[in-house]
Amino acid sequence: MQQSQWHAPGAVDNAPAPARESPPVIETKVAIVLADIRGFTSLMASHPPRLMAQLLNRFLTAMCAMVDRYGGHVDKFMGDSVMAVFGVPQAGADDLGRALACAAAMQQSMAQLNNDLRRRGEPALYAGVAVNTGAVMAGSFGPAHHQAFTVIGESVNLAARMEGFSLRGQVLISAAVRAQAADRVIVGPANRVQPKGLAEPLALYPLRAVHHGCLLRVPAVEPRRSPRVEVDLDALFHQVQAKRVSSEPLRGRIRDIGYHGLSAELPMPFPRLTELAVRLPETASHPVCGDVYARVLRSVPEAGRYRTSLAITSLDTPAHRALKTLVDERIWRR
Repeated sequence: MQQSQWHAPGAVDNAPAPARESPPVIETKVAIVLADIRGFTSLMASHPPRLMAQLLNRFLTAMCAMVDRYGGHVDKFMGDSVMAVFGVPQAGADDLGRALACAAAMQQSMAQLNNDLRRRGEPALYAGVAVNTGAVMAGSFGPAHHQAFTVIGESVNLAARMEGFSLRGQVLISAAVRAQAADRVIVGPANRVQPKGLAEPLALYPLRAVHHGCLLRVPAVEPRRSPRVEVDLDALFHQVQAKRVSSEPLRGRIRDIGYHGLSAELPMPFPRLTELAVRLPETASHPVCGDVYARVLRSVPEAGRYRTSLAITSLDTPAHRALKTLVDERIWRR
């Protein structure tokens, strides 16, 4: 009779797995495309979670289909955004051109998706897309039993920051992309942003169209005129009548703000097109000189107060330039 051998519990299961050789981490040049749903957090707050999960899956499916069509590699999903790279794991012919074509096709795909969503009575989705190019470190990172292939580097970080400035329906490209693809892209005027820690502003260009076999146009979408950042700032509001600023301040809270507009909670409603002078809180890093002037677009009751949307009318004052810096830096450190 053969005698069975006894093993300590777990002795075999805990034996170390044979070491696997990881692909080398290499430095290479790639093109990076990031696409993100604009205002997804607000949509989540106002629609059933199951519906939003279905919409997110439809968005990610549509974006990945475009990445596959143009020969890119889906690097990762980050919440409601997708990041793709062109040039790894293997470099291909015209990686930057394919990345730009993919970005334009992503927005075309969003237009088709929204047509379908509207027919179904579901909320439309809008994406912001950014394209950058540059050197990265590419390879498998993490422990042997849980590795993931990805790319890291300043070019990736810049692409992620650029995406925060992209308006709904927009594709933003960096100055490096514009310089390298100048003969095949049509772009709009640059938006110059001043990230904290950089001496010179960065120029970001809205892509209108790209030549890639044929002319691929980015569909026109009526966007907000600037990105918005969520804030929670006390501010004083003064009504302006006959060009005179009221001496009676009204205290409110600014909930989101952009270059050309803001949303605030106020204790009373104002008729449409009422002009208000808004004094933002001053800090050591953001000394706002003077008032920002704005007109009321709408005022909606909300939890005992009035959620008020305003369009900024003072477009070239020290206060407005300081406001733009504040928005830039908040987007940059997201």
